[in-house]
Amino acid sequence: MKSRKDEVLDVLRANPNEQTAQELANQLGVDRTNVSRYLNELTKDGAVKKIDGRPVKFQIAAVSAEKHINFDNLIGREDSLKSQIQKSKAAILYPPRGLHTIIFGETGTGKTMFAECMYRFAVSAAVLDESAPFITFNCADYAQNPQLLYGHIFGVKRGAFTGAEQNREGLMEKADGGILFLDEIHRLPPEGQEMLFTFIDKGTFRSLGDGQEKQASVQIIGATTETSSVFLSTFNRRIPMQIELPSLAERSLDERLAIIKEFLQQEANRLLQEIAIDKRSLLAFLLYNAEGNIGQLKRDLKLVCAKAFLHHQTTSESEKLMIVEEDLPLVVQKGLLRMNEVQDKLTPFMDKKNLYLTLKPGTEEVVWGQDPNKDMEVYHSITYKLEKLGRENLSEIDLEELISNDVDQYFETYVEELSHTNAYREIISDELWKLVNSLYDFASKQMQREYDEKVRFAFALHISSTIERIRGN
Repeated sequence: MKSRKDEVLDVLRANPNEQTAQELANQLGVDRTNVSRYLNELTKDGAVKKIDGRPVKFQIAAVSAEKHINFDNLIGREDSLKSQIQKSKAAILYPPRGLHTIIFGETGTGKTMFAECMYRFAVSAAVLDESAPFITFNCADYAQNPQLLYGHIFGVKRGAFTGAEQNREGLMEKADGGILFLDEIHRLPPEGQEMLFTFIDKGTFRSLGDGQEKQASVQIIGATTETSSVFLSTFNRRIPMQIELPSLAERSLDERLAIIKEFLQQEANRLLQEIAIDKRSLLAFLLYNAEGNIGQLKRDLKLVCAKAFLHHQTTSESEKLMIVEEDLPLVVQKGLLRMNEVQDKLTPFMDKKNLYLTLKPGTEEVVWGQDPNKDMEVYHSITYKLEKLGRENLSEIDLEELISNDVDQYFETYVEELSHTNAYREIISDELWKLVNSLYDFASKQMQREYDEKVRFAFALHISSTIERIRGN
């Protein structure tokens, strides 16, 4: 039996036009207050779009035209990634079951995405069945416990070590007939590398604590931010295909522009909202030093989209979501300082007639994000808070201040990922970094505990942000 919430959704699907809560309540013969509650829940889930006005109206959220990213639509396929794509296709097609491969590249260069493209090519070329598995595993997650790490990859026999209370199938068995992608493969200790190249040599492996050999047909793709020198020489010899992805700084401005447009188009489709970015903001994103490469570029774009969405919801001065220079993180704004350095390359972007780049919803997009629900979370949070706080008659300034806290919390992952790079050198001044380290060194003595660099960086980022807000009144 369907719930009332599902019935509301069915009525909206049957009629794609905008409808008020009262109109829906009349059709269902139920109380308007309950319908409003269901509509707010559906809006938060992303199934329904809310149209602001008097009265507020709702309609079913359109499903954007999406296609998974592959080598045919990968940005850079004819330029910076042409050689890498050719090598990866050769690795997939090499008889009888392909060549094991390692992808090298800095944090955020798209190694996981590239491995997924290899898998999709293998399926499209009929090297793998459509049902063939693509299993991903990050070796860093268990790098501090080699037994657990080996157990996850090769499986465990009951009693193999303390806590192994039952037999457990490993990823090697789960990936049989497909591809096993091992991210941060350099975190495999020498013993683990030896276990892996035994499988590469013989096509057999043993679960921990099990003397019986097992067979599997698995192509290994590894990814690392390190160089080949961190691996055993015997391991290097067994991975014949090595592919290096370029950093964002090594890619052309045209490719970087295409990445920016692709991501903004994706956000426009998700929100069913037109997004416009002014010329100076676009130039800043084209030129700033993104230490975290494409990963950081996407996070910074997501941040300004969230701010634009917040402004739109609280002021409604424009039908579009406007991305303006004032909303850019300081590290992005610094990109404008490089305009004189690359003036000759900017000519195509300096047309005085074009003050904004506008992305309209509905255009076909390439999927870059991994989790659509997660990607919408920040927008749902803003909408929910606006509704909740709006009932308390807070001023618009109060609303924006309070909701900004939610946006900041959403971007904790931004801190997490940046802390693995040297990005803080660009974002945090030497003076502030020295001060923060002095504070934490003092705290370490007083509290008798250690504080790692990630914690220090997060605190420094908060202090830096606070200083910026004070200076901006």
